[in-house]
Formats: sequence, structure tokens, C-alpha cells
Amino acid sequence: MMKRRLVLMACVIFLAALAIPVLAQGVKIPGLVPAPKEITTFGPEGGVAAWYDKLELSAAEVAKVRAMNLKAAYEYVTESDWDKANLRGFQDACKLLNISVVGIASAELDPVRQKANMENFMALHPDIITCQPQDLDVAAPTTFAPLAKKGVKLVFLSNVPKGFKAGTDYVAGITDSLTDMGYGAADLMAEAIGGKGEIITVVVAGVNYVCNTRDGAFTKRIKEKYPNIKIVEEGGFQAMKEAGPQANGLLTRYPNVKGIYVSFSNPAIDVLEAVHTLGKKGVKIITMDLDTIACVDMAQGGNIYGIVADSPYSMGFGRALLGAYGAIGKPAPKYVASPAQNVTKGNVASLWKWSFGENLPDDVQKALK
Repeated sequence: MMKRRLVLMACVIFLAALAIPVLAQGVKIPGLVPAPKEITTFGPEGGVAAWYDKLELSAAEVAKVRAMNLKAAYEYVTESDWDKANLRGFQDACKLLNISVVGIASAELDPVRQKANMENFMALHPDIITCQPQDLDVAAPTTFAPLAKKGVKLVFLSNVPKGFKAGTDYVAGITDSLTDMGYGAADLMAEAIGGKGEIITVVVAGVNYVCNTRDGAFTKRIKEKYPNIKIVEEGGFQAMKEAGPQANGLLTRYPNVKGIYVSFSNPAIDVLEAVHTLGKKGVKIITMDLDTIACVDMAQGGNIYGIVADSPYSMGFGRALLGAYGAIGKPAPKYVASPAQNVTKGNVASLWKWSFGENLPDDVQKALK
């Protein structure tokens, strides 16, 4: 029995020794890529964002956070591949920082559902909550002000409730490089359709800081850089299920359309189904945020030509670091951004790993072959 105990103790000491080099050097977001020198992303409160490689906790700060035995709650925007990568990054950072993830829920872009999630989270007494606020005007007083008053450290993904101040009401916001993603999507569209022709857009119709900024940058880039590409009409959707019918109607009205831009990959799947139903094999789709189904179609040379990607794994990791910043009172940048990359069939394997922090799914690998 004594021998078994000694073996067990030796294993524990060995595993602890493996963790020491990581913690002894502090903690940064893993897998960082060189960020561009210029940044075009501005925070909701104004001012240019900081690149995500600026987030770091020293060894002493890590030890301080670990000793606090913090608890955190995490809310998905939607339960997509993108959001799941965010959660993986968040959980991995929490493990390093000895933060227990006590609650996970999904907003599904619904402010009413989000309010209920936040109330449920509060029953778990978290020190940190991270989410993307929905309906920014209503959310400020009814959903998030009560959390801030109770001292919960709020880390927001992209959106910020109206009137909230970084460092006071919340720790910080973290997002992708929104304008650059819109520009990248426009460049992919031009590449996909040969630099000329009619296109339509199917975009988020409501107030959504992330999508509105990316969509606006796409339109701006098309108009300024590609005079031979004409956006014949913009379709809007509130719920994701509306995107497919919108695309169907617009394609029927404009039969010569060569390309469709969609705000992000979830509704782009519905748009893809609409394109298939109409037999529009030549229409190319450009969207944002990697997704398994979208990438399978792209890998097979289907309608989806390109996807602009950020690094949700890194953002999730950064959200945990920012929560730790708030817990120990370390000043944080108001707004943090992740660089963007243009993904096509040729580079999807390497950029999936960069974006999601894991290997390309088997379905996409098979499609590439």
C-alpha cells in the first residue's frame, strides 16, 4: 500500500513539474500570429483597439489569481463551431488560472433569453461572467447593471451595453478586427466573381455592433475598390432562419447575380440551401467565421468560395485573461482585437488550426481529398 502511495505522489510531482514552466513564465495567449502594425478596429467607446498579443499575466499575477479560487460563467452567442472554439480557449485559460467554470448557457441572439441566463448565472455566485450583450439599449439597465453593482467582473465579446464604461462597469471588450474582416470579404468576393458583376448581400438587419461594422466595411470596400461590382440589393434578417428565404427571393428577382455576401456562417448555410434549391451552381458565397458545413462545401469546390476568419480560440483564452485582470485590479485595454485571415480551399487546413486551436475536422479533410 505504501509503495502505491509513493508511486501516486511521484506522478503528482511529475505532472506539477510539467506545469511549472508555463506558470513560471506567466500566461499569454498561445499560438499568436504576428499582428499587423496598423489596426482599423475601434471600440464602442471610441479609440483604437489593442491587438490581442498585448494580453499577459506575469508569474506573480498568475499565482495571485490561482490563490483566489475564482468562479466564472460563460454564455455562447449561438452554439456554433465558432462559439465552441471560443469556449475551449476560455476553459483552457481557466484551467491554468485555477478558475472554475460553474455555468454555461447560450443566448441564441435573444435578449430575453440572455436576461434569464444572467439571472441563472447569479444564483451560482460567479466572480466573472463573459458574454456578447444583445439589444444594447435594453440590456444596460435590466440585464447587466445588476451584475456590475454586485461586483461581477464582466468581459464582453464585441458588443458593449449602452452607457457602460470600461474599467468601471465592465473590465474590457474583445473582438475580431471588424473592419479588416469586411475588407477581406470584399476582396474574396472580387476574386470569386472575377472582379465584375451583380451581387446581393444578406445581412443582419438589427443593431449588432459586430455584424453592422463588418457588413458596412464590406459595402464600403466594394464601392470604393471594385467599381465593376454592383450591389443590386441588400436583404436583411433578424432571426437566422430568415436568411434563406431572403436569398431565395432576391435570387428570383435578380437572376444574373454572381455572388452573395452573408454576415456570418450560420445563416450562410441557409443561404447555401436556397442556392442549391434554385440550382444556382455558379453563384459564389462569401461569409465570415469558419464552420464545418461551410468548409465542406468550400473544400468540394461548391458555392461557398471563401470565408474570413478570426481566432475564436484566442479570443476565448483572452476573455479568461481579461476576467483575471479584473479580479486582481490590473488595468486592461478597453478593447482588444484579433487579426483576420482570408480562408479558401487552398489554406483551410492550416487556418482552421490557427482559428480554432484544433485539427481540421474529418469531414473537411475528406472533402479536400
